[in-house]
Amino acid sequence: MSERGSFCTEFIYCPKCLEKMKLALIGNEKYLYSEQVREMPIIAGKVGGSYCGAELVWFELEAFDNPETWPCEGCPPVRIAVHSDCEGSSILVVNPDGIVNVLAQATWKPWVKGWKPEILDIW
Repeated sequence: MSERGSFCTEFIYCPKCLEKMKLALIGNEKYLYSEQVREMPIIAGKVGGSYCGAELVWFELEAFDNPETWPCEGCPPVRIAVHSDCEGSSILVVNPDGIVNVLAQATWKPWVKGWKPEILDIW
């Protein structure tokens, strides 16, 4: 993933959880363009925004505001890798209770000579 707003879910084993993730993550609009990857239970695409870090804010606050989009009770959380324009890359975790946590985040400052990606936090 190299473009701002690119995202990809992990392999989602539960068919019901996959359908719920589709409700939240699949779209063909200006700010959300995504689809299921072939016949695999993976969703990938691009989410946009009008300000720095809008991609992460959308996932954390808006994408899963409907309980019908949360993973099934008893299923493991769903992880989503997201590449943000100025906030770096993150791995987000969507829990069955609808809470979205940041599992890991790495900053990205390619304009700084000699800078290498750095892991900010891992939970």
